[in-house]
Amino acid sequence: MDILKVKNINFSYDGIKVLKDVSFDVEKGNFISILGPNGSGKSTLINIMSKVLKKFNGDIVIDGKNLAKLKPREVAKLVAVVPQSTNPGFDFSVKELVSMGRYPYSKRFGTFSGKDNKFIDNIMIRTRIKGFAEKKYNELSGGEKQRVIIAQALVQDTPIILLDEPTAHLDISFQIELLEFFNQLNVVYGKTIIGIFHDINLAIQYSKKVLFLKDGKVFKYGKTSEVVNEENIERVFSSEVYVGRNPFTGKIYINPTFNTSPGHEEKTRDLRIHVIGGGGAASPIINKLYNKGYIVSCGVVNNLDTDLSTCETLGIPYVSEAPFSPISIYAQNKNLEFINSSDMVILPPIEFGNGNFSNLVSIKEALEKGKKVIVIDSENIKKRDHTDGKAVNLYNKIISKGAKILKSGENIMQVLEAAHGK
Repeated sequence: MDILKVKNINFSYDGIKVLKDVSFDVEKGNFISILGPNGSGKSTLINIMSKVLKKFNGDIVIDGKNLAKLKPREVAKLVAVVPQSTNPGFDFSVKELVSMGRYPYSKRFGTFSGKDNKFIDNIMIRTRIKGFAEKKYNELSGGEKQRVIIAQALVQDTPIILLDEPTAHLDISFQIELLEFFNQLNVVYGKTIIGIFHDINLAIQYSKKVLFLKDGKVFKYGKTSEVVNEENIERVFSSEVYVGRNPFTGKIYINPTFNTSPGHEEKTRDLRIHVIGGGGAASPIINKLYNKGYIVSCGVVNNLDTDLSTCETLGIPYVSEAPFSPISIYAQNKNLEFINSSDMVILPPIEFGNGNFSNLVSIKEALEKGKKVIVIDSENIKKRDHTDGKAVNLYNKIISKGAKILKSGENIMQVLEAAHGK
């Protein structure tokens, strides 16, 4: 039985078409990942399905009801959204913030029945936030805040839960914890989960189906085992990968493929380039540089990071830090040593939290030492800043001090050769 039908959805921002005839059906109790590159329309689609965006063409039917005809209170009983983060505006307590998710069931003047209050308490226990129910939301850690956001969505008690990259800025252990929690909601409680995820590998471990979006259109939609393959990944993300099976779980797993033969362009071999790493964002750039004959280094990356695996595969020197740990003074100093011996520094579009903020500090110091810096700005820094604005402020200072901006890494080779008169 289909709980959601999306039919011929078209949507434009300022005359620019973002979604183009998007159609798909979702069976009740399914777990679906929406995957695609930045700008493919993933978040826009989530916002339309939750009626945050209303002026679209097409039809969405949820549990037999036309979304366009439903009032906000009715929508809130059918669909809950878990975003990356939230800013409540006021300094609410944890319990106050969670209780707001129960508003569709409230009585006059916003009061709740004893049954509602018991339900709220049970959700807070299940999400392990009951112990700090009276603390202010703004006093919590990133992981605690995310639990509160999830609890707020769960007290809506909806059949469908939409996830808008809820794990994007969390460390791998907490990402897995959250995905296990959503998987339990799906398997044990029958909730239909539809999510956007930053980490494709993490998403496909739990997804029963995958919807690939490209340029605002549905590229492929089907069972995970049938649509996640080398050809589809390459065509959607323009990246060559190897799709195999995890030897422990037997599930599909994606690895980037690299040409490990040394580069042959001797004219660039004397140029040293340091790449700031994190979350796999540096890997495509490192591979390009290596195969063009540049002398490459990378840092600071956490152990278990894809960028570190890339460096080890290609034999590239790197600076690493222990898993789930902030960058230490020692690692930062080693990173600066690489920067000082480089001709140029490249900053990919990585996520910034308090743990890796010093990578951004190192970029600023590189500029102050007269190093050439290239910043790849393919995704707005505000979406990648998980430091309450510190990263945005420092990022803007880096731009103002003369860093060169590229909107993608595709033409980085031409820029490098032009910068060095090659």
